[in-house]
Amino acid sequence: MRRALLALLPLLALPAACGGDPDPCAGAKSACIALRVASRTVEAIDLLELDIVYGDRHDTAVTALADNGVVGLPIITAVALDVAGATRVGVVAAGKLSGNVLGIGAATTTLDANQRVELDLVLAPRSTCQTGGDYCGGDELAGSEDTLYRCTDGVPVARGRCVHGCVVRDGIDDGCDGGPERCVEGGLYCGGNKVVGDPRSLYRCTNGRGAARMMCADGCMILPSPNDDRCR
Repeated sequence: MRRALLALLPLLALPAACGGDPDPCAGAKSACIALRVASRTVEAIDLLELDIVYGDRHDTAVTALADNGVVGLPIITAVALDVAGATRVGVVAAGKLSGNVLGIGAATTTLDANQRVELDLVLAPRSTCQTGGDYCGGDELAGSEDTLYRCTDGVPVARGRCVHGCVVRDGIDDGCDGGPERCVEGGLYCGGNKVVGDPRSLYRCTNGRGAARMMCADGCMILPSPNDDRCR
């Protein structure tokens, strides 16, 4: 069983003096990201929600103050990830105070097995994206440009990384590019596999495009041809 995403520390305020930052990855037994969160518009939070895509995996974590209090920014925390080799990691963070989202930020890095890396992330005012809509990172919400997100009350929640890139579309949901190969009429495909769409949804190939979308609660499985893709 793979190790779940793990928040190693509660939120820690950084000391004013330089050179005295705590090491949030001290004692970690796997690859670890020391995450430093700052903001020009958010002064303090009591909760940090993390949405992380690493390789083909997706996890979420919440870090809170040990004493259920409020801490001023900048802060430092850490996440440990079970990765076997060099893996691109995309982090989206939402800073909250008393249940309200004050700021959203995103950052990316590459993490190798047992490696320690430092990552800076800046919280900015929350997105005005439409709740329930799908957006490429950077299109009205924070996130990686090659990842598709669902707007959830102004907070981006990753749907998955797009192997062939993410397509911004006016008036309709953004989606993962289907790539250079065409879908077979009547076949079933996960979004991003020969049809533009959500990687956690299943589509029927109709006139060379994905139609009759069915969202998969536990994700969509791409199966080798000539098998149809299917929901998990």
